Amino acid sequence: MTTENIVPFDMARIFIGSTPWGFLLEVIFRTAVLFIISLVFMRLMGRRTVRQLTLFDQLIIIALGTSVGEPMVYPDTALLWGVFVIITVVLMFKLQNTLLNRSAFYQDLTLGTPRKIISNGVIDVETMGKVSTTREEVFLMLRNKSVRHLGEIEAVYIERNGSLSIYRLEPDKVIPGLTTLSDDLPGHPEHHKTNTHIPKSDYYSCYVTGETKKLEEGDMFPACRGGQWIESTEP
Repeated sequence: MTTENIVPFDMARIFIGSTPWGFLLEVIFRTAVLFIISLVFMRLMGRRTVRQLTLFDQLIIIALGTSVGEPMVYPDTALLWGVFVIITVVLMFKLQNTLLNRSAFYQDLTLGTPRKIISNGVIDVETMGKVSTTREEVFLMLRNKSVRHLGEIEAVYIERNGSLSIYRLEPDKVIPGLTTLSDDLPGHPEHHKTNTHIPKSDYYSCYVTGETKKLEEGDMFPACRGGQWIESTEP
């Protein structure tokens, strides 16, 4: 079809195109065949939850989606080529897993290494930047693990797949710390800028790093990264 022959908002062209109605039956057949084949090969790839997916796993899923998409709907694309692509992708996945199990260097090269992003209630801002995650993303995952504040934490590691491994302090060792509540949630403490007067004697946490100090009423808030303090959450 040339551009001169295109009629805007032609419903027949939009919904059916130039293919006959009978091709719908072929689309159903193609889809069923590729779905069954993909299901078999996905089963061979093993079980993973969404949180366990690594970057390579996500690339595999994208590649599989691309390989089965075109043969489902394009009449001039043979099913066999889509099947070959699926087989190739699965073999690459198996090879990747073999290399990961045999070589720690290859594992670190392709998937990265776990990084400690919180230590004794203090955020390592530089490391968090290197792993391309944000404070709010980390706090969201901490809230999902029922962590109220950073004073409960001995260490937090971000794993290769982006999930968090959390090591909590013993209950008798928990100290005041930075709340994990988002600013827009009820109950979030008030912000105080550096070099302003401290309203009352209490524990305060740096809003960016979580560094916590006991500060006295009438003194000035000291300098901290981000220039803001909030009242710490008590154990």
